[in-house]
Amino acid sequence: MKLSALLGAIGSRFKADRFAPEAITLRAQWLEVLVLPSLAVAIAWWINPQDPMGSRAQFPWFWFVPVLISLRYGVLPGVLGSMPILLNWVVASRLGLESGDFSIKFFFGAGLLVLVCGEFSDVWRDRNMRMSESYLYMAERLSRLTRRHLLLNFSHDRLEQEMLARPGSLRDALVRLRTIVIESSNANTALPGSAGLLHLLEQYVNVESAALYLLHPSGLDTVLGERVDLVGEPAVLKADDELLRMVIENRCLAHIANREVAMERQSSQLVVAPLIAGNDQLIGVLAVTRMPFFSLNVENLQMMSVILAYFADTTRSATDVRQVQSVLPTMPAQFAEELTRMLRMQTQVAIYSHIVLMSFNGPLAEEIPAEFLRIKRGLDLYWQTQVHGKPVVAVLLPFASQSAKDGFMHRIEEWLQSRFQGDFASLEIYVRTIDFSLEDPLQALTEALRE
Repeated sequence: MKLSALLGAIGSRFKADRFAPEAITLRAQWLEVLVLPSLAVAIAWWINPQDPMGSRAQFPWFWFVPVLISLRYGVLPGVLGSMPILLNWVVASRLGLESGDFSIKFFFGAGLLVLVCGEFSDVWRDRNMRMSESYLYMAERLSRLTRRHLLLNFSHDRLEQEMLARPGSLRDALVRLRTIVIESSNANTALPGSAGLLHLLEQYVNVESAALYLLHPSGLDTVLGERVDLVGEPAVLKADDELLRMVIENRCLAHIANREVAMERQSSQLVVAPLIAGNDQLIGVLAVTRMPFFSLNVENLQMMSVILAYFADTTRSATDVRQVQSVLPTMPAQFAEELTRMLRMQTQVAIYSHIVLMSFNGPLAEEIPAEFLRIKRGLDLYWQTQVHGKPVVAVLLPFASQSAKDGFMHRIEEWLQSRFQGDFASLEIYVRTIDFSLEDPLQALTEALRE
């Protein structure tokens, strides 16, 4: 029993992630590049002072260190990790321990091996980064689509009985909220459109007294920030409030009727709900002090969570959307939001996309776009507008390479042939493609729509 416990303790101390952690500082990296080869040289002199380069051995053990460094960090660190071995050979030659022609045979093949391993590492680290960014984007978009799907359910079911008492559907209210956030994006406030959000919650969730607070990261923890806006006369939210701590730990809404609330610390709030953007970033909380007893139910709390998530996601991209819509005022906010996100991905990780712009001029100019919008793919975004009285459809193809764009065009042409017995030329459809890697997509789209 003692032996198994000892082996378990040794195994926990010498796991692979202890020697090659995923996150390492730049200082530690260059320290490792210099220290490991120097340590190998010192061990070689200590083991065999008469052959410090291991030239009489059957295998060049020295080159394990720079090869491992180049595989982990790339070409340049691998080359720098070879310098102590080169200096070791110079010292050994001066002392008469190595022959002169040894360097040509030894260093050429070993240096070439280090360069190949370093290039292999650079290529695959770059590919891994691109795949990680693509995965994060897809996860973020799936989260947004899930929330919007839940939003549609509430707008059709939950509010059907209250349509006469309210100015419109929940979807209409959120469209107005998005407009308020975008128009307020230039205001010097942390959460633009917060007053409109609280007014919406008054109407649809029956909130009577509530306040919005910011949250700030502090190391591994999250701390309560300043109050942004309020409605009614809410109680002050304290930093040690039990509902607030549950929200920060679980990243979901907490209320006094929750079974997990221990009430070890007195809370002056009925509900504390998080504001979580689409990238899973916790930016603030809503603290509700007063609301009718009958409104504290599961459906109302779910609706509150959806509204707050929608607001947080819109706030995060409001400034960029407003800049795009200032250039193209008729562009829908959802299309503009996705376009700005693709522009950020292009700048950060060089992942490019395409826009296909189609102008319909023939006798079927009204019928073809209507049919075309019914066969759209889920990942692509479509924007239909009018230019000089002619229907125009812009299709945003996220993460679409040149071959993916060509495949999309071929599929549309086959559909035109089977449905309308024609192609782009015979049906008088003008096509303009915008490649993000070759031109500024916003400028090219603006120029194409003005032509």
